[in-house]
Amino acid sequence: MTDGDRRSALVVVATEAEPVVGECRLRYQREAVERGLPAHLTILFPFAAATEIDDGLLTKLRRLYTPVRPFAYELASVSSFPDAAWLAPVPVEPFHSLVGVARQAFPALPPYGDPEHVVVPHCTIGTDDHPEAVESMVRELREDLGPQLPIRCHATELVLLVEGTDGRWAQQEAISFEGA
Repeated sequence: MTDGDRRSALVVVATEAEPVVGECRLRYQREAVERGLPAHLTILFPFAAATEIDDGLLTKLRRLYTPVRPFAYELASVSSFPDAAWLAPVPVEPFHSLVGVARQAFPALPPYGDPEHVVVPHCTIGTDDHPEAVESMVRELREDLGPQLPIRCHATELVLLVEGTDGRWAQQEAISFEGA
């Protein structure tokens, strides 16, 4: 991967979830875990190319997200897309609000590259290209994680993750939610 190909993402890390979902993520999403992606809820991906992240962009992110109030949420149930099994946050509205801020501030960077994309906030636990495998994954996750749900979490910051030339992801910046 060249320096110009490196991507970035804005996420809320689900710190409290990792001890509960870590083994499942290793089983169903090993590559993402090995590449340094924590359990998280995506706010905007892809974000800016890593080479475009500078002090001005970081200042803009701080200005946008520092006024946000920290909030509690729960990862309450297992759900799926055709290619992914995930945990659903409750309430979902604060995540829609964070996504809305990003959409308004960065209209040239739509979620998943699609201006029409409807964002469904979620914490991915596993992925597979085969819907039948995802269905099986969901059944297993409901059995394994069900008794441990909901997972109580707190969103206290927006994290900028940046992909390295080796394909590993790392936190470049954390913007604390300081709203009252």
